[in-house]
Amino acid sequence: MIRNFTCLFFLLLSAASAAAEGVTPFAEAIVWHASAETSSVWASEVPLLAREFEANNLEFGWNTGFRAGIEFKPTEWLWDVRFTVTHFATSQDASIADGLNLVIPEFFSGFLSGDSFDFTTASVDWSIKYTTFDWDIGHDIEVAPTCVIRPTFGLKAAIINQNIHSNWADFFGVSAVENVRHEFFGIGPSAGVGARWNPGMGNLSLVGDLSGALLYGVWNVEDDFRRTDGGAPSSSYEAFSTSMNDSKLGTVMLRSFFGAEWRLPCRATVVGRVGYEMQWWANQQRLLTFQQLPMHGDLTFQGGVCGIAVSY
Repeated sequence: MIRNFTCLFFLLLSAASAAAEGVTPFAEAIVWHASAETSSVWASEVPLLAREFEANNLEFGWNTGFRAGIEFKPTEWLWDVRFTVTHFATSQDASIADGLNLVIPEFFSGFLSGDSFDFTTASVDWSIKYTTFDWDIGHDIEVAPTCVIRPTFGLKAAIINQNIHSNWADFFGVSAVENVRHEFFGIGPSAGVGARWNPGMGNLSLVGDLSGALLYGVWNVEDDFRRTDGGAPSSSYEAFSTSMNDSKLGTVMLRSFFGAEWRLPCRATVVGRVGYEMQWWANQQRLLTFQQLPMHGDLTFQGGVCGIAVSY
């Protein structure tokens, strides 16, 4: 990721150095933690010797990504124009050890297969790939000698793909796999406001952004369950599939950032920025559960951001 981030930044830097005045390439490294709780419950564990029920929720770790783009603001323009791409990918696995317990699949095809009360052990591998494209226009407004705000208006497009691969087995050799594909594409208007405040610390300023988008989206969800042990009892389906494709719905996205930036004015102004960012995607998780209802769960990304921009 770091190599891709460096190559992309120097490519933008080379393109900007050959362009007219008012061009600013920028690139950021991101270290985020994704969370789909509690809509990432993938299995239920029921001990045979105790009255206790445990829903196993997947907890993602920390992973890296990048954001890069370019801003145009010639001297004769009142508003600047910015193009940005953000990419982040993460994956996490989990398992339930074999023991005196039943392991029930939470996804619809696995539960309805007829094998849902046969399994005593399971594992899952869940991956998320997130990419957004932003186009916005903004304008710096000086509200005080030490404070500048920047309202923005634009358009956001997003692609969020999730793949879930799970394995199920029991003491007697029954085994199965279940694969869930969850794909989303959305596009819609965005708006926000940023601020930069210098409390008398030289070239160091405090910065913050708050923005949101209303996206019209399309979801495609496929859930495929298949026995792999070579034989299925009469009460079981050898394979069972569920689909919920072309679901056209709306969603809300909110983003916040707070941090600090340092400016080094020279022939080309260099700006370094570091801070904390959080994104909230409402009703992003539309996985089919065994209740035969689409699950509307929130998806969040949060963590650190560190970047650099060069203004010509």
